[in-house]
Amino acid sequence: MNVTIQTIPELLIQTRGNITEVARMINTHRTTVKKYHKDTKPERHAIINGVLMVNQGNRGAHNKAKPCK
Repeated sequence: MNVTIQTIPELLIQTRGNITEVARMINTHRTTVKKYHKDTKPERHAIINGVLMVNQGNRGAHNKAKPCK
């Protein structure tokens, strides 16, 4: 089984900058494509076999720093 890993900037190059076409390819909204269009390394997102995977790390980190009353 071949695994293809791509990023949104790579797809934007393939589609000549067409954000709508990239959104259709990965089945997501245009604003999501705009959100990750500067992430050239797959640090915050990766497209694996046509499925968008995002990093949701550090969620709730601001709550953990404060002690509970």
